[in-house]
Amino acid sequence: MKRIGLQVCTVLLAVALAMGAPLRAAPPDGGTAFMAIAIHDVVDTPAQLDEDAITSDRLVVLLEWLIGNGWTAVSLDDIERARLGVAPLPRKAVLITVDDGRASLYTRVYPLALAYRVPIVAALVGDWMDVPADGSVHYGERTLPRAAFVSWAQAREMQASGRVEFASHSQALHTVVRANPQGNLLPAGQNRIRFEDRHESDAAFRARIRADLARSRERMQAELGRAPRAIVWPYGRSNEDALAMARDVGFAYAMTLEPGPADATRPLAIARFLPTGDPDLQTWVSNLLLRDPWPSARRIAAFDTAQLVGANAAQTDARLGRAIERVVALGVTHVMLDAGVVSPDGRLEATWFPNAQLPMRAEVLGRFAAQIRARTGVGIVLRLPHEAVLRATGDRDRTLALYRELAVHVPFEGLLLEDADSFGDAIAGADDAPWQVARRRESERAVGWPDDDATALQAFLVAARMRPGLEAYWLAPAGHPLDRPSALAEVTLVPRTLDEPRDAEAAAPAPSRRIGLFFSAPGSSAMSARTLTTAARDFQIDGGTVIAWGTDDALAPPQNAQAIAPTLSAHRLPPVRDVAP
Repeated sequence: MKRIGLQVCTVLLAVALAMGAPLRAAPPDGGTAFMAIAIHDVVDTPAQLDEDAITSDRLVVLLEWLIGNGWTAVSLDDIERARLGVAPLPRKAVLITVDDGRASLYTRVYPLALAYRVPIVAALVGDWMDVPADGSVHYGERTLPRAAFVSWAQAREMQASGRVEFASHSQALHTVVRANPQGNLLPAGQNRIRFEDRHESDAAFRARIRADLARSRERMQAELGRAPRAIVWPYGRSNEDALAMARDVGFAYAMTLEPGPADATRPLAIARFLPTGDPDLQTWVSNLLLRDPWPSARRIAAFDTAQLVGANAAQTDARLGRAIERVVALGVTHVMLDAGVVSPDGRLEATWFPNAQLPMRAEVLGRFAAQIRARTGVGIVLRLPHEAVLRATGDRDRTLALYRELAVHVPFEGLLLEDADSFGDAIAGADDAPWQVARRRESERAVGWPDDDATALQAFLVAARMRPGLEAYWLAPAGHPLDRPSALAEVTLVPRTLDEPRDAEAAAPAPSRRIGLFFSAPGSSAMSARTLTTAARDFQIDGGTVIAWGTDDALAPPQNAQAIAPTLSAHRLPPVRDVAP
């Protein structure tokens, strides 16, 4: 049996002899919280690394750190007991999971689990496991030999040890599907299939997911003698429909790749830290201890979706290409896209995505969002003013249905909420974490809110159920104080026109990274690069880290981006300027 390399074996033997006992931690404190780690492949040398792999020596160092700092590796049985109130989790509990069933699960992780006496949850993809020994597996953008994955016999051996529990990674959902007419490929477990003449229906999507998960349980029952109780979503992506099907076929646990702590009382939403780039110990520790969870800076360029739409498909692709080049040159972290067209009287007269509520001008938003994300790595924030939707639909239920359809057909990370002053009633705490904001928003009952504000909250929650992890960007009223970020939004943006005089006493933002300025040109004038950079530089000197602007000219010549990027790019430090005391 192939095992880990000589160097790691030497370290492992010394550690095992010195320990003589399993991982221990501080006495239980009655908690249900734990951290979870998602490992994929483990290799012996840096030359073997891919994006999600880690080296075996760093895994050993991590285990050593856990032991030396009072952490306990827990199992799903431990989490179940905590969920039922039978026995609390230790104060520092960590769930170690391994996705995809790569061969290193058996040759590297399993020996470490035995030596360190730690439990592991390993997720298997049914279709990959069922490939013949001389066959190959389509793994992302690569084709790997079947031998690059564990066998059913190896899985049975690991399970028999009592250290490894197997979860489903689906039967065949660890792949992508065509999600729009232009052919963008998105995770199969979250997105509807776009056929030549139609989109997959809600009922067909649910039936596809249910059949896949049921088949996965059947195969694992047949090969391992027990059906899995946990579903580990491929790519960490799912939605409320997929989750309902998972519950329906018998899954009690569901794991994502959302950052943050997990909790035994929320077994169907287990967040996990995904290490990328073979992180050093400091990175592991920072994530396990939840240090500094907010981005250090956000730069958001707002584009008019209509500007990217050409007279034909070729022209649209050319415009999209120019916009992508501009995004890269600007060094932004997010792009904001209009999801519809608002008429002069404030009605949403058409959308850029398929829906059953309002006319669709062209089905391009899903393409633009997916392509910009894939080519630049930025997050996508969508703008769909709920009051404009209400004026067009005249109906709250139709409005909420439209937001659901938006989230069904378009991949995005943030939604702009505007004309909803009630979001500013509760002020963010200095120690709030992103997951606390999301929980607070989910539990908000909007008592005493105006109906339209309550609709805005419900619209966001409807979208978030289809795109878990969705962030709220609240567009505050003009003049909103910069020391009052909303407690219900990850980001508060305060509008300011570029001709508005700077008030030095009111300019300093809160000491968080959750509030900033949304610069726009006065009236219908074009946005001046010089004026924008001056205003942005002043705000950064005052301590601001969140800056949005728009409407940005997505098709501007390259020299425009060259002029503003040194100040606005999130990838560069802004120029230092002397400031009078």
